[in-house]
Amino acid sequence: MESMQVRIDDKNMRALNELAEMLSSSRSEVIRRIIEGGIKELRMKIATEKYIDDEFTLCRAAEFAGVSIQQMAKYLSERNIPFFKQSVSEAQRDAKEAAGWLSNANIC
Repeated sequence: MESMQVRIDDKNMRALNELAEMLSSSRSEVIRRIIEGGIKELRMKIATEKYIDDEFTLCRAAEFAGVSIQQMAKYLSERNIPFFKQSVSEAQRDAKEAAGWLSNANIC
């Protein structure tokens, strides 16, 4: 693990001290937890923005954010962002094609 120095203003230092006391933990541990949570949150936001801009597919967005496709879809849905980008006619065409595959499958 690497170490780094950062400057923290008095307000944030008081908040870190309060959190460390509440959690019976060190400030360093609190900072590590904050950074980890912040990185996860930022990756989800970036993945969402890239998905909205059609730079990422749902699968790629989930991969970038480090979550499952289902988790990414739920995250988008909770923010009223459609995660299913097929038109009704495309979905109907795909359903017919899938039905054809199933009817032609050799089931033992």
